Amino acid sequence: MCTEHRELQGTRVSNTEPSTAKFLMSLRCHWCNAESVFLRLGAMEVHQLSGARYTVSIATRELEQLWPKRTPRELAPEAPETIREVFSEGALAEAAGAFRLAGIGYRATVEQIVKERGAAGKNLYERITALKDLGASQEIVDAFHEARFVGNDAAHEALAYSAEEIADIAELIDEAVLVLYVQPAQRTQMAAQRAARRTSQKQAKPSGGA
Repeated sequence: MCTEHRELQGTRVSNTEPSTAKFLMSLRCHWCNAESVFLRLGAMEVHQLSGARYTVSIATRELEQLWPKRTPRELAPEAPETIREVFSEGALAEAAGAFRLAGIGYRATVEQIVKERGAAGKNLYERITALKDLGASQEIVDAFHEARFVGNDAAHEALAYSAEEIADIAELIDEAVLVLYVQPAQRTQMAAQRAARRTSQKQAKPSGGA
């Protein structure tokens, strides 16, 4: 629920179409009643109704969380340490709003993953594509290519993607880590528990008569 939404004085730019302005926006959670504060860059369009009546629509261009400070993302502990460390560097950049650096960091995370998986190839494109031969799904291959595109654009073209676009890349990597590392570790743990239960059951049975 939005509890406050006000334009910040002196931030309106009217010589563009549509005009833009920055807004301070407070949102309150219906469930826990906690409040968050955001800085919103909005593009405003005026729609004439009749006579002197009109409405103004505001489309969000950028949204920055001011309070509480965003906690950087983390990968699951089942992922190898180096992969988690590289991802954390990208996540720190994302949380700070440095989206070019975040894109480069998430591309580097993909590079570490394909290296750890043993994918062969003379460049990152070939190594990502080779993951398919190692059992990775086409969805994971496509997700890693997306991260590669974003990192390349940030490093070589200085292209800045939006917060939502960078967040999507981070989530794609997180989902891939779930499939590649977390789920196999969980299955191994469950198999070990079943084996231990069988062993315990056998040991608990009374031995046969002499």
